[in-house]
Amino acid sequence: MREVEIQKILQDEQCFEIIRKKLRQDAMDDFSLVNYEIVPINEVNGFMGQYFTLKATVACPKSPLETKSINFFTKIPPPISSPQYDFVQQYGTFKKEVALYTTVFPEMLDGLDKRCIPECFLGVENDVIVLEDMAHSGYTMTDKSTPFDFEHCEILMKTLAKFHAKSFIFEQQYKKTLHDEFSHCMHETLWPADGRAKAMFDAAVKGIVSMIDLLPGLNDDQRSNFKEKIVKLCADHTDKLSPSMKHKNVLCHGDLWANNILFKYDADKKPIECCLIDFQLARYNPPAHDILCFLQFTTTRQLREKHNETLFRIYYDSMAIVMKEADLDVSEIFPWDEFIESIRDLRITCIIHGVLNTPIMLLKPDAASKYFCEKPELLESVLYIDRTPLICEQFKETPDYRARMIDGLLELYDYIINYNHTMHKKTVTRQ
Repeated sequence: MREVEIQKILQDEQCFEIIRKKLRQDAMDDFSLVNYEIVPINEVNGFMGQYFTLKATVACPKSPLETKSINFFTKIPPPISSPQYDFVQQYGTFKKEVALYTTVFPEMLDGLDKRCIPECFLGVENDVIVLEDMAHSGYTMTDKSTPFDFEHCEILMKTLAKFHAKSFIFEQQYKKTLHDEFSHCMHETLWPADGRAKAMFDAAVKGIVSMIDLLPGLNDDQRSNFKEKIVKLCADHTDKLSPSMKHKNVLCHGDLWANNILFKYDADKKPIECCLIDFQLARYNPPAHDILCFLQFTTTRQLREKHNETLFRIYYDSMAIVMKEADLDVSEIFPWDEFIESIRDLRITCIIHGVLNTPIMLLKPDAASKYFCEKPELLESVLYIDRTPLICEQFKETPDYRARMIDGLLELYDYIINYNHTMHKKTVTRQ
């Protein structure tokens, strides 16, 4: 039997092939399909796609009364009526993720622990992607409103190091860069410096500038100075998302916030593994970009100041293990000093990236639903004109949201002041 919803997403033949591929892995070559259906995932947890669960029930012909249920995560582009649809089509975000799963990952991630990313069972350009349902393997999503603790960060660093190491290993083995080999997957899909993407970026900056007026502890002159500096720092931010000419680059996830990282826990509720999902904003950047943006997106300033150095070492040591397994020496390919220099060089860029992105990432479900589901005309305005109404309303009404915004903005403020003070001292010393 077939539910009406699936007619717009998958053909019968596609569903049967997806299920057959999965069952072959489970050593169940002979099976009959009892039924399947598409069930929407109602939570507003994705801004560039619609999420569904493909649910199938199968039986073995030898024991037709014994059935087995299988689920798959299914994603399609935003509705044509949504302002996001044109953006996804113009900049190829959905197309990129399909290409990564179907052309890049099979070559680049050879030998990587399969739990690091979901397996892809179907990818159709600009149409649909069907992935392993990681919930079946015990992976769950955290509450995005709760900042990650050290234990979650530690697991992520180890997993991210394995993922990044595969870029270095691929490039060493084939003597070519991922950017050259898979250029169709390495273009910027969040904020290319043109058209609607430029309008979306400018709307994000306007929202942050407005939020500065709500910050505690700053006088009018400090607020004015802070606004001016943010606008100047953001002027070339999109350029800094391009591959680095100074530091080594890898395939970065590009969007490592809470909803894109699934964790598996032990009996004591301690995280033991994690899985990375949603690669629509992947880019070719220094590893530091993923590391620092993850920390800005998911943790507090207090945790960053206390544990950053330890987490950097965990990441690097984990990468060394993976490289050694491939008969490569991390100290020759990616020396520690170069890694730490890239951390220093990219820090201000990633703090800004966090400040610009977290106001949307951390929206409460009711606010997200209001703009992304109920009133698309409001979405058009906040996406491409000015985010101020959406994020400042959320700032005023939601204490934990307000705390995270204050945390990130004041960290940026202090960094700008201290950076300028340090630069001034160096200039005076040289004179």
